[in-house]
Amino acid sequence: MKKITFLAIGLPLVCYTINAMASATWVDNRYAHTTTTDRNQYKIGAGHIFDNGAGILVSSMYDPGHDFNQFRSTFQEYEGWYPLPLNDKWSITPGGLTDIDSNGTTLSPYISLDYKFNKVFNVSTRYRYNHITHQSMDYNNRMDHNDAHQIDLFLNYQATDKLWLQLNPEFFINTGDYYAANGKKTHWEPSIVARYRVSQHWMPYAEVAWLDKNKSIHNDDQVRIRLGIRYYLF
Repeated sequence: MKKITFLAIGLPLVCYTINAMASATWVDNRYAHTTTTDRNQYKIGAGHIFDNGAGILVSSMYDPGHDFNQFRSTFQEYEGWYPLPLNDKWSITPGGLTDIDSNGTTLSPYISLDYKFNKVFNVSTRYRYNHITHQSMDYNNRMDHNDAHQIDLFLNYQATDKLWLQLNPEFFINTGDYYAANGKKTHWEPSIVARYRVSQHWMPYAEVAWLDKNKSIHNDDQVRIRLGIRYYLF
């Protein structure tokens, strides 16, 4: 209940307080489904990008259950970044995010190197370290932090004035004695995203991601589908 109260008060407050310097402010609703585990997820959040490209995101995730018979809060996420231009082509962007759930907190600082080929195509590479502050049992029956290195590649293409496409391969390396769902200490999560600007205010989007294989469920491929829509305040 406290988390729902926070969203009811906090999200409008974020939008209100940063609008004085706003270049883009939006509210985001998203549904996701993961095959193999048959997991559903709902996200509501708000975001803002300043004139210099710096940004802030606030989101809350919910589990509606396999049969949509519940609406349980799972975690909240906060993210911010600040680009540092090197010249008209290159920039470095430090940032970070934190996830908060009933078990504890995950801290994920990151830094990316960005290159603009032209007005419609740019590439970013990002290193992110995911640190879980609470401990859990590893495969040697010892308590430790299940941290991971994360390496991203973002290929961004502005196909038309309204259509934006992104390819984002992600590679994860567990730092401790933990296995991912594929039964290994490393795994891939490539995704493709498409966003379409219907009007000044509305932008629906879709994402398809392959989350590697799930060893515990017949080694099946895991696929995640996300469908969402953003409403830009102005």
